[in-house]
Parts: sequence; structure tokens; C-alpha cells
Amino acid sequence: MAEKIKEVAITACDDYRQEKVDAAVSRILERVGGLESCIRPGMRVALKPNLVMGKDPAAAVTTHPALVESVAKAVMNMGAVPFVVDSPGGPSANAAGLRMVYKKTGMTAVAERLGIELCHDTTEVEVALTEQSPIRKVALLKVIHEADAIINLPKVKTHAQTGYTGAVKNLYGAIPGMRKAEYHFRVQERKPFGQLLVELNLALRPVLTIMDGIIGMEGDGPTAGEPKAFGYLLASRCPFTLDNYVLSLIRIDDIEMDRVAQARGLVGPFRLVDDGKEIRPVPFRPAVHRRVNFVENYLPAFLARPISRSLRPLPAFLPQKCVRCRICLQSCPADALTMEGIPQLDKEKCIGCLCCQEMCPERAVEVRRSGIGRFLFDSFH
Repeated sequence: MAEKIKEVAITACDDYRQEKVDAAVSRILERVGGLESCIRPGMRVALKPNLVMGKDPAAAVTTHPALVESVAKAVMNMGAVPFVVDSPGGPSANAAGLRMVYKKTGMTAVAERLGIELCHDTTEVEVALTEQSPIRKVALLKVIHEADAIINLPKVKTHAQTGYTGAVKNLYGAIPGMRKAEYHFRVQERKPFGQLLVELNLALRPVLTIMDGIIGMEGDGPTAGEPKAFGYLLASRCPFTLDNYVLSLIRIDDIEMDRVAQARGLVGPFRLVDDGKEIRPVPFRPAVHRRVNFVENYLPAFLARPISRSLRPLPAFLPQKCVRCRICLQSCPADALTMEGIPQLDKEKCIGCLCCQEMCPERAVEVRRSGIGRFLFDSFH
């Protein structure tokens, strides 16, 4: 039997003025068959943006509220009930922190304009994953798991740990708060973590993904990179195929979750539905410290693990930027930080998850290679 052709829709949109985003969302929904093909009247529809931390939308850290508003209006026009939901890690995982994140990212204003719900319910439900997952049971937000439909609303960004965050990685946000750190601690290698991300998407099965690529982030994302003009909204029913296509446009490779999805036959073939104009790649600058995995590929495990550990990038704390807020300490799943003037790292405890960098509101955490890592890697450039 011939493999079903998937669709990836793309449309140009170069700024976040609401009327322009509304028009772009209308075009892109039409190209994926319309919301009526997956949303029915009366459904409770979870809108899952990337709200990794409370930042102004202009910082390009989070999904822009203009996209969330456009999609929410489209869902309401179907007679369905949209609600916005996410669960950032670190200290923002509690109710007060979540209210702050919603307000700073513009979600509160969207909810007030449209009269829709911002979800503060962090109740967990345990969900079984398949034998291909490194963790067989995970805790998920009950409201997402029990929603009638999920619309995934990620942001295009490079990522200091996984290399890239988009459609597939965004659903890691369905894991409640500090549970994310727990799973980072339990799954420290790139391939198993990619398998976990793929499994989460297969368990949650979003009916549609619409990606905010108007302004993305390059460099040391997901929070410490720089805004990057990309100029597109993209959509697909298949998050794996959508990510694969976006990676080809931003010229980022060596992404483990994409390799896992391809190996499992979850990517493509696809039909691109566009504006009828040339689509030019927009190369993004990758995270500067991304680890080369030749050690893992060519040495036996008993040698690869300690050598990889000695070469791994580690966080460094900048005294001129650090405000001693202790958010990094609260976000560290390995309990590898202490506060002595500025955060101090226990290198033996550090698992390299970079949660401290991801959650730092002051961008006071840099990622640096070890001396031997700089010698080995820089000698090849």
C-alpha cells in the first residue's frame, strides 16, 4: 500500500500586526483542509504555545500572542471552546509563577480580549508509553491529556541541549513543572531523550501544529539566543514532518529527535502547499556549544560515557549579570548548584541538561566547553 502523502502548509508573514496574522492563519488553515476537518462544535481544544518563561513577546523566547489569538478566534468560530495551557519548569511551575508567565507573554491580554480560559490546573495523570520509550510511564497535565483536541503552537528556535525546538519538542511542556527536570535527570543521553519526545507526541496526538516562524530564535536558545527574522507561518497535521521541513529551511542538522522520527517512518513524504512564490532557506546560527557525538558513535559504551562526560559543555555563571535570584538552583534536577556569592557548580553532579541556562531570566549563564574539549574541537575548524 502506498504511503499516505502528508501536507505541510507555509505562508509568508513578516510581522505580528494582528490583522496580518489573522489573514496568514486563515490562509494556512485552508491549506491543511480547514479546522472543520479536525474540530467540531462543543469540543474543548487545548492551545499549547511555547511559554518556557515569562518574557516579553519581542524577545522571541515564546510563541507570540498574536498567533494564539488568531487560532483561538478560529476555534471559537467553529463553535468549540479553546483554552491556553502550558507548564513552564523551574519556579514558574506553581500557580503564582504561571500567572506571571501568562501575563508577561501576552496570554492574559489575549484571554481577556476573547473571554477564553487560561489554564492554571497542574493536576497530573500518569500515561503509559510504548516499549520504545526510555521511560514507560510519564506524568502529564491532566487537562491536556483529557482535552478533546490539542493544537500545538510552537516557536522556531535553536536549542542549547537538543539543537532545535519546534513542533515535537514543544509537547515536552505537557509534562508538569519540575517533572521535566526529573525526566532530564533520568534520560541524559540525546538519543533516548529524542525517543521520549517522539513518544510524547504519539501519546498526545495533536490534531494540528501551527508554527510561529515570523520571528524565531537562533544561537543559544531556547531563552538565551537572539531573535531571527524568518518570515513564515507553517502548519501540518504531522509534527514530525513539519519539523523535518523547517530544519531544512533553517539549515540545522544533527537533531536526534528528527533522526528517531525518520527511523520510525514518521516523517513524510509530504506535499508542500505554499503561496506560489520561491521559498528561500534562512540559515539559523546554531547553539555555539553543540556537542559532536563521534565519541558516542565510535567507542564502546564503557569508554564513551566517561569520555563524553569529560568533553561535555558546562554552564558558567556571569557575576556581572547574576542577580542572585536562585532560580537556577531551584531549576537544577541534579542538585549540582550552591550559592556562594554567585552560583557554584559541582561538575561531578552536573548532568548537562542546561536547565539553569534555560530558566535564567537575566541571561547570566553561558555554556562553555572544557579545556580539552576546546583543544579537540577547535583544532578541527
